[in-house]
Amino acid sequence: MATSSSDKARTSANNSGASGEAESGGALSSVRQSAADAYQAARDRTSAAYSAARERAGSAGQRAAEGIDSAPMLAVAGGLALGAILGVVLPRSAREEELLRPVGEKLSQSGRQAFDSARSAAREQIGDLGGRAADALRSATKS
Repeated sequence: MATSSSDKARTSANNSGASGEAESGGALSSVRQSAADAYQAARDRTSAAYSAARERAGSAGQRAAEGIDSAPMLAVAGGLALGAILGVVLPRSAREEELLRPVGEKLSQSGRQAFDSARSAAREQIGDLGGRAADALRSATKS
């Protein structure tokens, strides 16, 4: 049986297609393996970084606890200072304004009353001292 040129061409095309599929399957397998390797390497690096960060955070927490234990008043003062700074820096919300305005007004009024009372008491004491001093001078000049 004689093979025609078209049969030879078909056979040649089929053979090259099969080898092309084998090559493309090998390339795809290689790409999959490379992707899997890259994923595993990234996962290992992420896991190592997480472990290191967790260890550092634990040791930082331990150092902070030791610092607080050794100087609790300093820690309280630092916390108050930090709170005051944040209170000044952060803007007030409408809700805070609504809730805190009456408290601020009461504190301000109480402060003014305390100042006025202290000023009056100081004037009275100064007046009493001045009167005593004047009495003492009179008695000293009469003797």
